Amino acid sequence: VKKQGDAYNAKTEMLKGKSSDESLGVVTRNKAKNELAQHLAEDPLPLRTAKITAEAALRKAEKATKAAGVAKTVAEGDATKAGEVRAQAEADASAASAARAAAED
Repeated sequence: VKKQGDAYNAKTEMLKGKSSDESLGVVTRNKAKNELAQHLAEDPLPLRTAKITAEAALRKAEKATKAAGVAKTVAEGDATKAGEVRAQAEADASAASAARAAAED
């Protein structure tokens, strides 16, 4: 998209330069003026559409990245809690095994 925009702007500048260059002939300058008028009058819709689409894709990617960051934070918190619960469950199981062994004696 940027490449297309740069090409459009470069062509515009080149035609403006040719149309105002006094070292060129009258026919060449008038031809450049005519080409410049046609160039500026042509519909830049495909370029505008591509820019809008690219900007929308960027916004969508930023939104997805933000959502993924939130999900990662939540998942890390859940993993920490799960580790704590597992450690507590193992401790309780060890205590129950010890109590059972003491009860059997």
